[in-house]
Amino acid sequence: MLFINYIRLLTFPQHNKEPALALYKKPAGQETDMQGVHITNEIGHLKALLVHRPGAETQNYPDADFSQVFSLRKWSDRFVLDKAIYEHDSMVQLLKKHGVETIEIRDLLEDSLETEPQSLKYFIDDYLRCSGATGREFLETITQLFENAKNTQELVNIVLNGIRFGDTELCSNQSETLRALVHEQFDPASLLVNPLNTLFFTRDPAVVVGDGIILNHMYWPERDREVALYRQIFTHHKIMGETPVCDLNRSSYHIEGGDILVISAKTILVGISDRTEPAAVESLAKELLTSNKFQTTELIAIRVPSDGLRIHLDTFISRIDHDAFLIDREICNAVDAYSIQLKRSGKGLTITPIDRTIPEILSAACCEPIKVIDCGGGNQTAYERERRNNATSILALSPGKLCVYEENVWTNEALEKAGMELFPLSIDELTKGYGGTNCLCLPLWREDL
Repeated sequence: MLFINYIRLLTFPQHNKEPALALYKKPAGQETDMQGVHITNEIGHLKALLVHRPGAETQNYPDADFSQVFSLRKWSDRFVLDKAIYEHDSMVQLLKKHGVETIEIRDLLEDSLETEPQSLKYFIDDYLRCSGATGREFLETITQLFENAKNTQELVNIVLNGIRFGDTELCSNQSETLRALVHEQFDPASLLVNPLNTLFFTRDPAVVVGDGIILNHMYWPERDREVALYRQIFTHHKIMGETPVCDLNRSSYHIEGGDILVISAKTILVGISDRTEPAAVESLAKELLTSNKFQTTELIAIRVPSDGLRIHLDTFISRIDHDAFLIDREICNAVDAYSIQLKRSGKGLTITPIDRTIPEILSAACCEPIKVIDCGGGNQTAYERERRNNATSILALSPGKLCVYEENVWTNEALEKAGMELFPLSIDELTKGYGGTNCLCLPLWREDL
């Protein structure tokens, strides 16, 4: 592959920094420490999750053109970083107040690279694979930039913030080249590798199922570099490194975390959406159902309506209590669902259409009758507005205790009337590219029900 002196990469100066994480500290009276990950439901008491505080990477497109990765809401023309940081900090403070350990993905990445320096070669190879840069010259130039990094923090800055031609040797001597004589020099401001400006949507690149992690194949190729960060963490971090991994990132098919909902240790819902293909759901089923590392025995695939406003299954269905779900009625209008199980022989899949309504499917999956709260609280005008604000995509802190988007007034009122305790957040800036509170967090550890 590339000719690279990895010796230098593996010998960054040590900073003697204090541990960045209080990862999985043992609460008073708890008999065992949390280790790795553990998710068998979507509502159990939330103990730890993964976040990313938005930073300079969101501003590193020319003219801060955030929409080069995904479309902003039609009434928005730019992404205001200061406001987004304030919203994110407010969310983290709320979560910490309720005993949730919020872990920054950057801290985990830096820790894994410093404590297991031999993993750096594999991380860089993974990054280059997903960089979008092609050809020997560009790849060697990027590698040289990593070689010249003074320390792990600087290297991670490069990973997150992207690479402009002006950051590289390609521009340093271009006045002496044929390119200059014919006036075709590289534009120093142009991006060779795009920044990771959607990294704060931590739910998408991966999802925890049981005691393992699924690494996804993102719909947009530039987001696969986010998955490379997760692979480094869950393979090489001192606490996460023993986590069983179901790696779908190199699959031919696409699947994203917002389309995977863990109903129980044995049953998960998977959305067939604009971002998750039916073939990807089959690939996931084969991996989970045949592995002795996961307890899953059934996947329920549900077709997600395509309207350009909501992308994943979790923007249509959210479990909010033992016996309650918040649902966007649109997904109930045309039920298209399938049960996927392993054949009795243990070889191949049995895929069976489910002739039930969505509430009936959810009730059967939970093994008890459920009640349904409608997005918009039954008000049609409110529904049209609040579905665009992804009112149905919410984060449960524990059964009946919900972190919600405060601007969705009618939906929130309906939740309160149903007996839920709400903890509202203003995340208007963070969700300019669509999404809700659930999209901004990757739960790592929940108590069992």
